[in-house]
Amino acid sequence: MSLTITDIPDGQTVPGPGAYRMSMDWYHSQGVCPGPSVSSTGIRKAALESPHAFWKAFDGNPNRYPKKDHTDSLILGKAAHSLVLGDEVFDENFIYIPKDAPRRPTATQIKAFEKNGFWSEAAEEGAEFWEAFDAKAAGRLLLKEELVERIFFMAENLNANPLAIEILKSDLVEVSLVWQDEITGLWLKSRVDCIPTNGYDFGDLKTFAPKGKNLRLAAQRSITDFGYPLQMAMGLMGAEHVFHTTAEKCGLVMCQTSEPYDVIPTIVETDTLYWSRVLIRDGLNKIKHGLDTGDWPGAGAEILTYEFPPSMTERLSEMQANGEMPNL
Repeated sequence: MSLTITDIPDGQTVPGPGAYRMSMDWYHSQGVCPGPSVSSTGIRKAALESPHAFWKAFDGNPNRYPKKDHTDSLILGKAAHSLVLGDEVFDENFIYIPKDAPRRPTATQIKAFEKNGFWSEAAEEGAEFWEAFDAKAAGRLLLKEELVERIFFMAENLNANPLAIEILKSDLVEVSLVWQDEITGLWLKSRVDCIPTNGYDFGDLKTFAPKGKNLRLAAQRSITDFGYPLQMAMGLMGAEHVFHTTAEKCGLVMCQTSEPYDVIPTIVETDTLYWSRVLIRDGLNKIKHGLDTGDWPGAGAEILTYEFPPSMTERLSEMQANGEMPNL
């Protein structure tokens, strides 16, 4: 796959369809494209949740809900991504306080410095360390010590899994693909973690927190719940438009965020990618309709009919047949 990748600084609009390197914040902004743009994050909301869910989080909506502060789980996922993609990427976005960091100067020591113009011998080491640390920390997310330990366990297990390495290792990381949808006119954006050169078309790292003991089932549930196949399908669509090549082999690496920090390499099946494209088109149609009409229906726009799950109905019927339940 022959690639031309252009650097786009914050504040600059892309000149047209192509492959670009840019900051994550600028990638998600509405200023990056010549017209309204959406990524798989927004499309998944429209297709899998509701048009209302998309609109209330859309960067182009002046009345969108306020952005939430980063939670520990979100920071953990972002930091794990960065560490696996490379130490430089990690260092650009995160910082943590080493265990052997000296104490910060006390209020008394700071007053003495302001009066005398120099630090006391007891405060000098700490003052030098924290001045450099605070300057480096500007604009970065501060990681708690407990999160740092978990991230390194995850990275250690991932690097020990050859199947995961095969999916993720590449010099082409965090490349943004941008193109215009021919049907809706919307600008589309895809930013899969890496474009490997070893047989996979796209690879992506995801974290998951299992709620049961069956980790493989938990990984599958997480992939379904968060619509990750749609994200991979967006990457394939981007490759077709930007690189003019056919792409179809996608790998996900699912990293557990708690002990034993298991790593589960996953292939997204071809039929699933097809239906993901169908869902993407459905999401784009809903977004275009909303932008044209201002109509953003929520999940409650139609009445919901509830019924017991088939397994429960079957169990009750069996109990009734055995005389364990009354027969009305």
